Amino acid sequence: MQQRGSRMRQTRRGFTLIELLVVIAIIAILIALLLPAVQQAREAARRSQCKNNLKQIGLALQNYHDKAKFFPPSSTSKAGQGVWSFSAANLRDPNTHLHSWASLILPELDASALAKKMDYSVSALSPDNPAVSPGGMNRTIAGTVFPFYKCPSYSGKTYSTDALYTAGQINSTQYAIRNYVAMGAKTVVGLSAAASADGVMSPLSSIGMRDIKDGTSSTLLVAESREESANVWIDGGAATNAARWFNLTAPPTFAGTSVSINYKPYFPSGVGGIASLYGPSSEHTGGAHHLMCDGAVRFINQTLDVTVYDALTTRRGGEVVTEF
Repeated sequence: MQQRGSRMRQTRRGFTLIELLVVIAIIAILIALLLPAVQQAREAARRSQCKNNLKQIGLALQNYHDKAKFFPPSSTSKAGQGVWSFSAANLRDPNTHLHSWASLILPELDASALAKKMDYSVSALSPDNPAVSPGGMNRTIAGTVFPFYKCPSYSGKTYSTDALYTAGQINSTQYAIRNYVAMGAKTVVGLSAAASADGVMSPLSSIGMRDIKDGTSSTLLVAESREESANVWIDGGAATNAARWFNLTAPPTFAGTSVSINYKPYFPSGVGGIASLYGPSSEHTGGAHHLMCDGAVRFINQTLDVTVYDALTTRRGGEVVTEF
């Protein structure tokens, strides 16, 4: 009996070093195989949420249209005006009014309480000064991060760090970024005072469904954007983008030769306005989500033919768009 117990104890042993290394290697292989699948599942969920954000924005824009009979302008100031032209000397100057479409539809996005605290009669960039804007809290509210304006895949800055916001007359580090921009024209020049916009939402526009002759299912309204300096949600100065990136060497249209989706730099510094590294863009692979005028959301590939993207951006170009 004693010998049998001794033999049983002798047969017990732990893993050898080689066996342990084999087990660790198998676990590492399994993790390596599973990790991409987990990451893909997470990105699929983020893409789905981003798409839902745009659907929510689309519904808000439709509700605004039902009341006003037109879509909101991208900015309540004329073309060419933005944070670069802001003057605290006259906050009611229409050149520096600058409320964006994203600011104007807040009441349609379950943000009525905050919208009521804003003073739309003065500049969107107005400081919280009761003497100038009784009851207005534009600057404080500009720091609000709205989940429906943020793509879950976006990994950039939450607040703009551009010197036009953080220094000078404004001097604030709390201007929150949005990840969605209006689509206002084929070219950046079409969004300037030098030419008229041929899209739907542009500075001081009042385009209604009746004006979209190319069809609401074939006309872009809003696009994703990963720009992290110019895309301050309250500011209309850079709240709309163009189908083509800005090409300084191609006057008079200054139009790039490819779509602006994920192209950088979309609008470089040194040419007026506020520099934007990205226009329509996203951190999803291969393209960006876009909201159509009929409320549908489409993912558009960054390799799309530029003439097709032009046609989708214009509201009455007469083009026939079949597949995109």
